[in-house]
Amino acid sequence: MKKINQNAYAATFIGQVLAYPFLIATGLQISWNFQLIALLLMTLCLAGTGFVKRYDLMLLLAAIMGILGAINQWLLLPLIAVQLVITLLLRTQKMPSQWMNTVIFGQALLAQVIIIYACLHFFNRTMLLDLALLYLPALIGLWADHLPKWADLILLLVVGAIGYFQQRMNLIAIAGMLVVALAISSRRSFKLPAYSYQFSPLIMALLLYLTRLHG
Repeated sequence: MKKINQNAYAATFIGQVLAYPFLIATGLQISWNFQLIALLLMTLCLAGTGFVKRYDLMLLLAAIMGILGAINQWLLLPLIAVQLVITLLLRTQKMPSQWMNTVIFGQALLAQVIIIYACLHFFNRTMLLDLALLYLPALIGLWADHLPKWADLILLLVVGAIGYFQQRMNLIAIAGMLVVALAISSRRSFKLPAYSYQFSPLIMALLLYLTRLHG
């Protein structure tokens, strides 16, 4: 079971890092240069730290790839350093499931910011809003059992309203968001595997892509 969990966490982490930047944010503006490839290899190394006993060597390799990926874009170095620290904490510290998933959400979000900036050399408020729309429903579902009754549904509707009026989500995407967030809600008596929450931002990114693709 532990191996299954590790595989699922690694796969969903990589999926999140790739989905929004390459499907929506950068579009056709991807330049497959040496720096971008190095950053993608860094992402693979970060995900791979959960598979190997000598995770410190994998983390070192991730650091090298991160430095190479930041050449000519040194503003990325602090973000890459944070990524490495987060990975080290995830590998060495025991956390409750909800906190671990929250930290992984933050790590995946930060990785997407790095990838987008590496591709476009900028990161704007619209992209930040998109990422918020991807991760807020997942966080609401994850922490639903700590919220007052009906508060999770109200918060989801608020997120949907913001996305709709900011013209970042249509009604189909909002409906999909509600279904996904309520399906993984920690308020449910039937508990899903801990890694299930990591599928939510990935599904939302794919849903946003499909709905925008068809207008």
